[in-house]
Amino acid sequence: MEILKIISEFSEAVGSAPDLPRLGDVLLLRLSQQAHLPQGALWIQEPDGGHYRLIASLGQDHRSQLTRLLPDDHPLLHGLSDKASMLHSDHAPASPAGQAMLAGEAALCLALRGKTKLRGLCTLGPIGKDDYLDEDQRALVETMAQIAGTTLDHYLTQDDLRRSSTLMRRTDRLRSLEIMAGGFAHEIRNPLTSIKTFVQLAPQRQQDPVFIKEFSTLALEDIHRIERLLHEILDYASYMTPQPSEVDLNELVASCLGFVSATASRRHIELQPLLSPQLPFLLLDRQQIKQVLLNLLLNALDAMPSGNGAIRVHTRLLSQSGRTSWVQLQVEDEGCGIAPDHLEHIFDPFFTTKHSNSAGDGAGLGLTTAHQIVREHGGTLTVESRIGAGSTFSVNFPVPDGGTTGSAVRE
Repeated sequence: MEILKIISEFSEAVGSAPDLPRLGDVLLLRLSQQAHLPQGALWIQEPDGGHYRLIASLGQDHRSQLTRLLPDDHPLLHGLSDKASMLHSDHAPASPAGQAMLAGEAALCLALRGKTKLRGLCTLGPIGKDDYLDEDQRALVETMAQIAGTTLDHYLTQDDLRRSSTLMRRTDRLRSLEIMAGGFAHEIRNPLTSIKTFVQLAPQRQQDPVFIKEFSTLALEDIHRIERLLHEILDYASYMTPQPSEVDLNELVASCLGFVSATASRRHIELQPLLSPQLPFLLLDRQQIKQVLLNLLLNALDAMPSGNGAIRVHTRLLSQSGRTSWVQLQVEDEGCGIAPDHLEHIFDPFFTTKHSNSAGDGAGLGLTTAHQIVREHGGTLTVESRIGAGSTFSVNFPVPDGGTTGSAVRE
């Protein structure tokens, strides 16, 4: 029963380690205590698989003398390569592994092995201090090393997955920026042509007040269009990791509706907030989510160019398996709708259904940026639409564990 208690406590300790450095410290300390060997060092496999990096040491005044990186052909690694779980300093002391242990004052060298590979190794010493470990004690230390190897394998596998995910997202962003470069050239061609025409004709037509008025207005609109395009590209290219804080989504919706209320009023469009009360606070980057919501509201207004109608903004709780797990935000318009063959491209960079030449038109990056922001927050952004009936954009945000409730805005 004592052995089971030791193993259980060890498993719990390593399983609750918050990060890899702390895991290394816990593993080394617990193994040292169980083996009654006060000195130790622990190396873990690097992502490239070619070296093992020192992440923890214990009871040694000469940490600076410990080898920081062990190459994969190091004698200790070679000694463990035949599936050995433990090396002893008194076994084959003349061997390369034995010499390496003597040089490092190690009495034991433990393999920390995952499912398919050696994930790390741990040396314990000093030499001559393990003579009293009987067979059962050594078997217990080996069992603990197996648990340590499995736990370490899990941590390193998760790190590999995170690195792969980050690489894929970077690749995706590079591809998007490549598309943007082509789209940028296409989008600015027409406004630059009109500006160039105005500049070329202005000296000859400077006495023509109608020409000067109309073309100067057109040139100014085109300059604003180019400025808007540059702003949207820079927003996307310089996109940063969200800096979340507790946000009351209902309050944020009310703030954004205030920004667009004047435009909606001029077009005789009614804004209808249908907000569920007592929503939990969400962990969001307030400015980024405001950017998302404003983009959806402006798109809804643009979808109703003739005015007269309503834009409804819903917030609600979504339950899953008997518990609340998502908060949904919906922006629903009564506009022209989106053609089915356009829906699958609606979040692509530079895809837009707006073709008029006005400073208020988007460059086709607003929804791309919104989609990216929502995804970075662990949420989803989807759209449903029918031609002539309008569109509904739905944003789902995960509810943090133990979240408190925000304002009570009644639906």
